[in-house]
Amino acid sequence: MLNWLRRRASGRRAGERVDSSAWNPSGWWWCMQHQRAENPPDAPGHRRLGPYPTAAAAENWRDELDRRNEDWDEENRRWAGDH
Repeated sequence: MLNWLRRRASGRRAGERVDSSAWNPSGWWWCMQHQRAENPPDAPGHRRLGPYPTAAAAENWRDELDRRNEDWDEENRRWAGDH
């Protein structure tokens, strides 16, 4: 599937922008391709994370992911009686 997505993404003409009108243009996105927060997004959906309410939230996506994973790990330890 990933190869299909790459072929589709590379099938655009040089300089052609991605049509983001089908997505939530009012949110902020973290672009994995450009490594920046974008509004509206400038990359296909498989290359971005979001939407986030603010540019700062999009830029700090990794911190939120780590915090959430730590919370889930702690919850799993309590549930298993290891804590």
